[in-house]
Amino acid sequence: MTIPRRRRRTGALLVAALVSALVAALLPASPALALPPGTGWSASWSYYHPSAFQYAGTLPGVRLTGYANDSFGTVNTVGTIEDTEDDGRCARVMLYANGVGYVADRTVCGKTNYLTYSTGTFSQGLLVIVYRMIPGTTTHDKGFYLFVPPSASDPELRTVGTGASWNYYTSTAFQYSVVRPGVRLTGYGSHQSFDQRSSLSTVTKTATSVGCATASVAGGTTASGGTCVNGASAYFNRFDHTYNLEASACYQPTPGTRRCLPLNIPAPW
Repeated sequence: MTIPRRRRRTGALLVAALVSALVAALLPASPALALPPGTGWSASWSYYHPSAFQYAGTLPGVRLTGYANDSFGTVNTVGTIEDTEDDGRCARVMLYANGVGYVADRTVCGKTNYLTYSTGTFSQGLLVIVYRMIPGTTTHDKGFYLFVPPSASDPELRTVGTGASWNYYTSTAFQYSVVRPGVRLTGYGSHQSFDQRSSLSTVTKTATSVGCATASVAGGTTASGGTCVNGASAYFNRFDHTYNLEASACYQPTPGTRRCLPLNIPAPW
């Protein structure tokens, strides 16, 4: 059955609103006085088969690895959360599926210890929350979230290579990537003075059909760019973003529906 465009858009907006509400409740709402080092922070997800994707994340002393089956938008997943350092902290993962609720919640303490999980099926996207916990409490001192959007209403997501990632490759510099059919966004950034962050981005049109590729990075301020030329790239940057960044890559065929893929790039804390 074909879902009307307005209905598809409304569903996507509801999922985005729910993710924002959950994240606001679970993660800090404001940055620290100065951006701390991002060493050990990373996250990624990508389709490695038309019916399967992987996701992963790290914090200092924390490692998450997960795999999911995706049968035309119906998903189930398995994974492992591991405590990797003898640092007096624990590792925790929480998975949330819209319309179902929390489908996994695991906490493990002790270097080299790990726990596995498996879930039932869901179809409205997967919110992955990774924490570093203080033992014996419900308090976390580091954390981030990663959202894998639902493919039921956007089957192009199941194209091999579609996905998004970010990671700190030095204590103050990070890189990011967002890929979906027709468009690729890549970029770099770093801590700036006055608790700000930079973004230097390249958006490339990878589609060979008629259409336009666009991308943006926002965080207090917004930088954006785009191109409609096959194989061409556009460049854009800013040096005055603040706190978490929201990167997005979009492609709109002519004629056709504009579809985007977002990625949250957290500021370390």
